[in-house]
Amino acid sequence: MSIKIFSPVLKHKRAAAAILLAGILAVGGTLTIRARISASKSTASEELAYARTVFLKKEDLNESVNVSGIVQSAQVSSVTTALNNKVTSLNVKVGDHVNKGDVICTLDDTDIRRAIQDKEKEMGEEKQRLQDSYNKAATQVDEARRAKDNERKNQDTLVEAARSARDKASSALSAVTPAYDTAKANYEVMEKAVSAAQQEADAAADARQKAYDAWIAAGGATEGDAYLAYQNADTALNEKNAALESARTLYSYESYTQAYNTAKQAYDAAAAERDTAESAYKQADAARMQALDACDTTINNAVSALQEADKQLKKGVDSKALDDLKKSLDDTVLKAETSGKITDLKVNVGSICKGDVATIQSTDQLILSVSIPEYAINKVQLGMPATITSDAASGALRGTVSRISPTAGSGEGEGSASGFAADISIDTPENIFIGSKAKAEIILASKSNVYSVPLDAVAPGDNGQDVIYARQGEGEFQPVNVTTGMKNDYAIEVSGASLQDGMEILADASQMPDTGASLPADDTSAPAADGSASSSTGEVAE
Repeated sequence: MSIKIFSPVLKHKRAAAAILLAGILAVGGTLTIRARISASKSTASEELAYARTVFLKKEDLNESVNVSGIVQSAQVSSVTTALNNKVTSLNVKVGDHVNKGDVICTLDDTDIRRAIQDKEKEMGEEKQRLQDSYNKAATQVDEARRAKDNERKNQDTLVEAARSARDKASSALSAVTPAYDTAKANYEVMEKAVSAAQQEADAAADARQKAYDAWIAAGGATEGDAYLAYQNADTALNEKNAALESARTLYSYESYTQAYNTAKQAYDAAAAERDTAESAYKQADAARMQALDACDTTINNAVSALQEADKQLKKGVDSKALDDLKKSLDDTVLKAETSGKITDLKVNVGSICKGDVATIQSTDQLILSVSIPEYAINKVQLGMPATITSDAASGALRGTVSRISPTAGSGEGEGSASGFAADISIDTPENIFIGSKAKAEIILASKSNVYSVPLDAVAPGDNGQDVIYARQGEGEFQPVNVTTGMKNDYAIEVSGASLQDGMEILADASQMPDTGASLPADDTSAPAADGSASSSTGEVAE
């Protein structure tokens, strides 16, 4: 769709027509209907001489959302440092292109290298201390094991001596046991043989004692039954004792009794010595176990100390401080983390830097940062194509909607007050510059090879159908019936049997004079209802 602005005709034509009409009315003449229509047409033609027109041409028509914003890099990185060191060399300047890993600048590392040397020395001494501790612990383990071996030998000697004494005492006991057994057997035979006489003598003694007690209880007189009973009991006891003595003499009681007592004394002494030796042996064996257990405890403690020393030795000296220093040394060489162009540089050789040093923006990945109006947010989707124009670009650029904020906020686009922040990726970033202002047409839908006119070119006709006004051969604009279709913020699709390429269309239908009747191709239209002409000013429509 092309647009044409007509040059204005001489303004005195309009004035002349007005004067002529006033003159005719002044002399009281009356005009015919045709004369009034001709005057109206003359006035309309004069006013439309200033109108903007377009020429029909089949082109592509897009339904779109128009936005504007600033071109930015999609990948921005900062070269920063936490060090507060002097810059000793600077390898770049603003505008230079750098690749990832390129050195931006180098910082003074004198103090850091000195600190690394001191820390390495300190760590070496600490490592030697740990080695010495390990060696000492290993020596203590060996000494504890040797001490146990020596203690085992000593204890074995003591236990063996106690065992030998026990065995000797057992042998002595075994030596006297047969004589003791014989004497005991003979004594038991003899005792069994005289036991009946012994029992009778014991019974007679008990009876005599009872008779004596009864006699004394009766008064102790030397006459009477009690006294007589006592005398009889005493006589009976004497007889039983005599019988007992006879039995003992018969069975060699004294000889067997003496032999048994002698054998028993020898046996008891040997048994006591054997028991003492056995107890001494058990005590020696227990002392041996206790001593060896104590040695084992010492060894275990020494082994635990050795294991801990070995663990510390293998772990080594805590190197975090040294690692931090080495990292700081590495950090004195500041490198680019991404490829791109240096757009800001905050240091120079000799300056003390801390924090931001340089800003790198990728020129290979550019975006147009815009704000999508709230009324259009439900129409725009990720992946939609966009046409980008900028005074800084030689032509239109292609792009794609790559990000849409899920929440509304302050607009990021040029001239936007609010909306949904969005990014449009630029397909050919080499044709535009970071920081440039640009406009973008986000294509929602598109039609090819259709006629389109400005939105204001379409007006409702008398029959209710939309019309546009086309210039006819005589220079007058006549209504043409059309069917409208897709539209955008500026133009609308029109179609109709009468449309053809090159047809000149009035861009703003509201500029048609209100004559009270349509302007057909011939001049036989009815007069205006009020008999007056339009008051259109005829100003140029932009």
